[in-house]
Amino acid sequence: MCARCPDGQMMMPSMQAGPACPLCAAVATKLCYQQAKGALTGRRYWHCQQCQLIHVAAADQLTAEQEKAEYDLHQNSPADVGYRTFLDRLVQPLVAQLQQTHQKPAQGLDFGCGPGPTLASMLNNYGHHCANYDLYYAYQPELLQHQYDFITCTEVVEHLAQPGLVMQQLLDCLKPGGWLAIMTQRWTALERFAGWRYRHDPTHISFFHEQTFRCWAHQHGLQLHLHPRDVVLLRKPLTDKHP
Repeated sequence: MCARCPDGQMMMPSMQAGPACPLCAAVATKLCYQQAKGALTGRRYWHCQQCQLIHVAAADQLTAEQEKAEYDLHQNSPADVGYRTFLDRLVQPLVAQLQQTHQKPAQGLDFGCGPGPTLASMLNNYGHHCANYDLYYAYQPELLQHQYDFITCTEVVEHLAQPGLVMQQLLDCLKPGGWLAIMTQRWTALERFAGWRYRHDPTHISFFHEQTFRCWAHQHGLQLHLHPRDVVLLRKPLTDKHP
């Protein structure tokens, strides 16, 4: 039988097999939750038994038009002190690592900069250059034909339908020894997933666990630096051999 969650929503049985994991391609995904009421009624969440990613399959995702409409509601602005403070949680550890591994100015890319690009100016204040790319607001695909010393990806990976493909593309865009800086909240326990506020955003479809990043880093031979709550830094090896 299905277990009833404290909020009255339905936690589905975990033995139901699902689609392949969009990050590690493992076929061992199981239905861990299905929304029983509200705007996302019927949405299913699949848990990868290998890398621990929880994802929403294509049938339950928004259309591109619906997704863009949600993003247009965001009020992030470079002039917003609170937003800059939020981003500084990623900027500070990234700048500290660049200081040790790269000479100024390091060349970077803000992947998924959104309608109010802010990280580029913040990093410029530390002597680094950063270009802006966004699928909807700064679509310059030619930027993905270059390699960079660092790539920032803040509040982006949770929106990815195919995180494995996109994150591989970002690795390909990094120079050897380059840094991939990711900001996304991490889920911690399945029993708390139903009530997790981060899950309620309809554009959030890929949810990473700490172990997800460990698995992905190991698979690609990356140095992994986990920071509290939502920041992860990954360094590409200097050579083709794992460090």
